[in-house]
Amino acid sequence: MQIVQDINRPDVNGTPPKMLALRDVVAGALDGLAPVLQVSTDDNLGSSIHIRGSFTEKPTNGIFENGEFFRIFIWPTKGKRYYEEGDKVRLELSGVSYKMPNRKLRGYTGPIDKVIVRLVGWLKSNKQDIGCEPNG
Repeated sequence: MQIVQDINRPDVNGTPPKMLALRDVVAGALDGLAPVLQVSTDDNLGSSIHIRGSFTEKPTNGIFENGEFFRIFIWPTKGKRYYEEGDKVRLELSGVSYKMPNRKLRGYTGPIDKVIVRLVGWLKSNKQDIGCEPNG
């Protein structure tokens, strides 16, 4: 059995992830919306942006999932493995704390600017309902 390496992966020949520019845009739009926020990207099995955050700065016993946390993915539309500039993307909530007041974030497929608007709106509504500083 032969393993085929994709030469466009970031860990081969130093090629950057295909969604790196989108990650920077998303990270800039979400800056300051949650006390703990990490936005990362890779092309390991396919292009993706992974957003991990929490409205609890210091969760019980230091365990991320003990606070008001969320995990969100952004990836190319169904059927595409790698992102190409101009493609529509898919927004999906993969995990959320039962303590979050607004736990539902419907999956959405569209251009990145509309995905960001939905994501920012969802984060702001939770931030306000939790009692963090008011929306800005």
